[in-house]
Amino acid sequence: MPLPSFFLRYFVMQNFTRSLDLIYEAAFLPELWEKVLDDLAFSIGAQGTSFGNIVPNGPPRWLASASLMDMSKKMIDEGWANRNTRADKLLSIAHHGFVDEAEYVTEEELNTHPIFTEMLTPLGYGLGTSTFIQAPTGDKFIVAIEKKKITGPVTKDSIAFLDQLRPHLARAALMSSRLEFERITAAVEALQLTGLPSAVFSDEGKLLAVNALMERFTPQIVLTAGNQIRFAHEPANTLFAAAQAEIARSIQARPGHSHSFPLPRLDDAPPAIVHLIPVRGNARDIFTRASSFTIVTPVDRSRVPSAELIQGLFDLSPAEARVAWSLAAGNDVSATAKQHTVSVETVRSHVKSILQKSGMNRQADFVAAIASIKPPV
Repeated sequence: MPLPSFFLRYFVMQNFTRSLDLIYEAAFLPELWEKVLDDLAFSIGAQGTSFGNIVPNGPPRWLASASLMDMSKKMIDEGWANRNTRADKLLSIAHHGFVDEAEYVTEEELNTHPIFTEMLTPLGYGLGTSTFIQAPTGDKFIVAIEKKKITGPVTKDSIAFLDQLRPHLARAALMSSRLEFERITAAVEALQLTGLPSAVFSDEGKLLAVNALMERFTPQIVLTAGNQIRFAHEPANTLFAAAQAEIARSIQARPGHSHSFPLPRLDDAPPAIVHLIPVRGNARDIFTRASSFTIVTPVDRSRVPSAELIQGLFDLSPAEARVAWSLAAGNDVSATAKQHTVSVETVRSHVKSILQKSGMNRQADFVAAIASIKPPV
């Protein structure tokens, strides 16, 4: 016996209120967006939801329900995220609401477009419902709720329910974007307090935030038109561009790793090491579009901290600390060996141990880290 319409309306309202509360919680707590995606799918009997930020001239950023792992893995492993004709089609639909994809995707497209024939259909997915949200920040979000074909089509009641939630999704996404930008800016300012010039860049290599120390780091680094930076040392521009591109490519495929390269002394400015550190954070990636932190550590060898301080910071042995101090002061391995009356092989052994204990891969990175430490006055 079917429930009276009063009870049906009550259950729908309860479901709507629960979803609404969760959406606005996620606006302030990005880790809750995955629950929002699961809730959207559950509310219409779907498999899961994907939420993407389509970045112009950059790789798309996606977050998806765990229940869509089969689709997500195939998208990443086979590169479908960068040749998704289905997403292109959805973005071309001039409708500010959720759409039933069955009304817009033709039978011919289902049978000929590789995104369907090679990816979605073999996994058992049918046509779901989706919408795109254009934010004032320039972000363009796609919300796609996926259904398995065996569960049937999307109903009109489902579309109506989701359309009630859509403006709240848009507001929450905008709030998340603004809050994440504020967090990134705060992180850059915090690095300024430690004396480190720093900046944050997007996938496209555009400057999102920068602290005053970076702006003053001339003539080696110059902030240019178009929200970019240039290095006076030309090889550094090539290394910087390559590192940014590698970090951007790694967003969907695998965890990125940091990159470092040197800047030589120029006029009165000291030599320095430039570090690029990938920004990671699941849902945070969707809203910030931040790709990497860039941190510059000036190499001031006239103010190298004592061997005792270096020993305590990195848990080194006394002999390792003396070698670390000598290298930071500008001596090479041979000069260090001569200074301490030991063999070159012994110094190299100490360097290997120092890198292991400090968690760094290269001697230049360790020296730059030591040189950036301000010794107590």
